[in-house]
Amino acid sequence: MGDTRRQWAIELRDVHKVFVTDNSRVEALAGISLRIQRGEFVSMIGPSGCGKTSLMRVVGDLETPSAGAIRVLGKMPEAARRERLVGFVFQNPSLLAWRTVKENVRLPAEVFGDAEVVGRVAEMIDMVGLAGFEHAYPRELSGGMQSRVAIARVLTFRPAVLLMDEPFGALDEITREKMQIELLRIWQATGSAILFITHSISEALLLSDRVVVMSARPGRIVDDLAVGFPRPRENALRADPRFVAMEARLRAQLEG
Repeated sequence: MGDTRRQWAIELRDVHKVFVTDNSRVEALAGISLRIQRGEFVSMIGPSGCGKTSLMRVVGDLETPSAGAIRVLGKMPEAARRERLVGFVFQNPSLLAWRTVKENVRLPAEVFGDAEVVGRVAEMIDMVGLAGFEHAYPRELSGGMQSRVAIARVLTFRPAVLLMDEPFGALDEITREKMQIELLRIWQATGSAILFITHSISEALLLSDRVVVMSARPGRIVDDLAVGFPRPRENALRADPRFVAMEARLRAQLEG
């Protein structure tokens, strides 16, 4: 696509995804076009089964699109993943029970054999607020702390793009709200672009520069809302009348 598009962290042009088995053909994505700038925080909401996770997986080279073009920092998704420009955080932290916090965070460095990444482990543990818990095991951590470990692990190789699929979906409401503020702090410290999938309209508005709304399957983008609230943000923003109005608008779209 040429050097002029390297300003975009993520660029999708008319992306389609169809899953075909012996007995069925499911169209998950239909004509998705989207651009996300470097350092931008974009959340994606939509009804269950609308293709949000499928879209994230094709951006991250975990699935192949059926049609259309995708670039991540100007590169094909396969090249971006190979160069470790993209990091994933999922709802399940997927920590190894027999490894400590430090050992879990260090895992990608061990896999890639990268001494520079090993050197960042302590820094990333501190960044996510887990200094002092380096030698704790997952069973000794709360759900929110386990989520922090997963975020620290992916940050060790400093990805320019973070793909986050319902990372706080399994947390209780109070812990989830605390983690949202923590994520904003971490994001502002790292400068990564984030594509964030959530079912929570409030979460999307609090975190994001833009909220992208997808239709029911096959997934299409039906709205791309610029949020516009100044940063830094706190949970008190949820009571702002403009926030409440945006939340109502997005809920009406989803229900409609």
